Amino acid sequence: MTETRSARQSSWTAARLRAAPGGALALAALVLVTAFLAAALPRTVEGYEDTALRETLRRASLSDRSVTATLDVSYSGVRVGGGSPFRVSALARTEDAFRGVVRPPLALETAQTVYGVRNAVAAAATDPGLPRPTKERDPRATLVSQPGLAARSRLVAGRMPASTSGEREVEAALTARTAKVMGLRAGSSVRLMDTTGAGLTVRITGIVQPRSPGEAFWNAEQDLLAPTLVSVPGPPGEDPEHYWHFTALIGQDAAGVVLDLPEGARLYWHHPADVGALSARDVPALRDRLASLSGGPDSTRLRLTTGSPAITVDQDGLAELLGPFVREREAAAPLVLIATVGVGTVAGIVLLMAGGLSATRRRTELRLLRARGSSLTGLCARLLTESAVVVVPCAAAGVLLALLLVPAERTAVSVLAGVLVAAVAVPALPLRAVVLARRTGPEQRDDLVQTRPSRRRTVAELTVAVVVTGAVVALRRRGTAEGGADLLTAAAPVLVAVIGALVLLRLYPLPLRLLSRPAARLRGTVLYLGLARAGRTPSATALPLVAVLVALAVTSFGGSVLTGVESGRDRAATRAVGGDARIESLTTLPEGLDARVRRVHGVLGTSPVRIETGLSTTPAGTSYDLVVVDPARYAALVASTGVGAPFPAASLEGDGTGPLPAVVSPGLEGEFGTTTTTVQASAGATSVRTVAVRDVTPAVLGGDFVIISAEGLARTHPETARSPVQAATALYVTGPRVDGRALDAVARTAASDLTATLRSQERASFTSSALQTGARRVYLAAVAAGAGYSALALLLSLMVHTPQRKALLARLRTMGMTSRQRQWIAVLETLPQVLLGALGGILVSLATVPLLRQGVDLTALAFSAGEPVTGVSEAVLRTDPLSLLLPSASLVVLACVVLAVQAWLTGRRGEGTELRMGERS
Repeated sequence: MTETRSARQSSWTAARLRAAPGGALALAALVLVTAFLAAALPRTVEGYEDTALRETLRRASLSDRSVTATLDVSYSGVRVGGGSPFRVSALARTEDAFRGVVRPPLALETAQTVYGVRNAVAAAATDPGLPRPTKERDPRATLVSQPGLAARSRLVAGRMPASTSGEREVEAALTARTAKVMGLRAGSSVRLMDTTGAGLTVRITGIVQPRSPGEAFWNAEQDLLAPTLVSVPGPPGEDPEHYWHFTALIGQDAAGVVLDLPEGARLYWHHPADVGALSARDVPALRDRLASLSGGPDSTRLRLTTGSPAITVDQDGLAELLGPFVREREAAAPLVLIATVGVGTVAGIVLLMAGGLSATRRRTELRLLRARGSSLTGLCARLLTESAVVVVPCAAAGVLLALLLVPAERTAVSVLAGVLVAAVAVPALPLRAVVLARRTGPEQRDDLVQTRPSRRRTVAELTVAVVVTGAVVALRRRGTAEGGADLLTAAAPVLVAVIGALVLLRLYPLPLRLLSRPAARLRGTVLYLGLARAGRTPSATALPLVAVLVALAVTSFGGSVLTGVESGRDRAATRAVGGDARIESLTTLPEGLDARVRRVHGVLGTSPVRIETGLSTTPAGTSYDLVVVDPARYAALVASTGVGAPFPAASLEGDGTGPLPAVVSPGLEGEFGTTTTTVQASAGATSVRTVAVRDVTPAVLGGDFVIISAEGLARTHPETARSPVQAATALYVTGPRVDGRALDAVARTAASDLTATLRSQERASFTSSALQTGARRVYLAAVAAGAGYSALALLLSLMVHTPQRKALLARLRTMGMTSRQRQWIAVLETLPQVLLGALGGILVSLATVPLLRQGVDLTALAFSAGEPVTGVSEAVLRTDPLSLLLPSASLVVLACVVLAVQAWLTGRRGEGTELRMGERS
């Protein structure tokens, strides 16, 4: 009996698919594309996160991406009779113990491991023949003993150093670059200061050339390939001082000699991370593992295993390198989740619409089956089987396609996404069919204009309103800057769009009723018939409006994110430069520079400014910068850049008597107050009084400031009016098309210490990391997917009543109506709902951006995580007119074109054919 029923159901399913292959193919294509996008999304996110992590590690130096263990040894720490800790065998045993402690996900490149011995602090080289950039600064040297020198280098001159050392003497080798810079050769000797004061002689026996300069052996330790010029602060008021630091390679068994040098010896084990084996999903566990090695259970195990209580694992290196990546990833992930939830919601609505469309078109068939005795359960089972036969294979094919085309390691999330798509698409047709088939009586009209909302609908709408309010409040309070977003807050843009759709559906009948009355009194029938048909739209077909509204909101939100990122970078570049260009000097600007710059092509205005840094009212007072400006020209600069509120040029002019008017930052408002305060300018002590407060100003990138008039300063101190103490130190240039090459040439010609900086150059420096680029691509994909599903939702809504519309147009043609009139009726029938969706999408998008602006932080997508997040580098949501208007206008145009073409095609068929098709529908 069961087999007969199954065979009968399979036969019915096959017959239905053969009877309507077009609908089945359309559903299959929709499910295939949706499943592919759903499965590809997590793999794409995982892929760009892994790429970003590995790119960050590869760009870093070898020491920065390594896990380093160190052990400081002095004479007092060497155990008598316990064996030398400097022997290669002892170092190798410690290395084996370290590898035994390391556990996944920490993966190391064991072939690139470097271990050895060096002096803990660089020793001073006192030989007079060594180069000294600063005469008072002796060069400093580090002695390094690493196993494998002969195998990894090629002897250029002399011989390899001996394995052992003599009394206060040791042999060493230098690389060719080190020998050239330091002026040494085979046979030279260098004396290093030791703890006894007698000195340690280092005899250079050979010059070597690395066989592979890029391998870890030559890069794990500092300055092994070539010396480095080190800068240190000089005496107060003088230039920095410099000295050379170089490294010499000694024999394997001669490492004990470094105990005589200051601070003793340091044993080290460098372990470069295996970049290819690390993935972004393992970063939290990897950081925990590194923390455990530095000061946790694994650190204790390492000390017990090696028998060295003083051995430590450095906290910098790989652990420090992962910090900025984690912060950037945590800040960007909620934004990606917001886009994912939005597009996923629209895709789910479109799948439900596809099932609802199929059930609506088969309403007569369903009622006939019910009249012949089919139960709701049996009917639902048949339709469920019919949907599953189409949906499940296509969903599986979409997932398989994503697994093949999008490389990633994890597959479980992608498979789960494909299952979710199938779970939404399979029951869409049966559930809608059951709702339609429950009524066995005569069909009653359910016009949207005449139907009154039920109490259940009112309660449901109020519930949605409460959920939306909670989501928006949570997002505004918590924000996304620290990764604090869950599914509820991620769905806030969608929920705002849904509540907007519910409000519009409540208001939609009102304009139709108001327009129908005057249209009925017109002589023509086109407008009246179009509005009447629009008012007879069943209330159950309101789902397309929700889909279109949500899709437009998601698309506009994605555009707002991208616009906010670009706008944030533009503002940061403007703040960093202070104008479209800036010329500054270490001392003062030469005379006549202002006039020459004004003649450069593209320059619209200039503003000379004098900036004095590091001032304070008292030794314990707030530090600030003194900015001396031409008020009128500086006000034009502020207006051109848009940095801060309008500058009060008139208030800064003053009346020539009393203290100088000053504009101060908020940090100085309380300290300066409204009384007179003395500013210790280079021109002399100057009394000022506060007339205005500004948060930011173009001439000061960050910190507090005081702005006074240059003319007022000259009146106060006429004795230094022409001296350098009142001359400008920077020239700010405005003009969006400034000729950068010409401006740079003018600056170089005027003085050698002048530097020209363009805003365009600063803007170009804000390059996107791999993580930022990947997140931006996801948003672009979200915008494209949202637009595509929006258009598809519109087409599905137009297809719901296509048979009835064709039959109506055919009847109107038999009554003598022209082709153009029929096209207008077809357009007017659906245009109110399309316009409602388009205008509603614009309004909802305009409301979403200010509602969520405070809670959504785009800084992680706009700037590098390594940069300090200040008021200079920040990005917020910005309304994008193009993404706001273009999708809505495109939907209206698409609807009009589709309806006009449908009316034209109906006119080309015979009236009898369309009327018979309408009767069968």
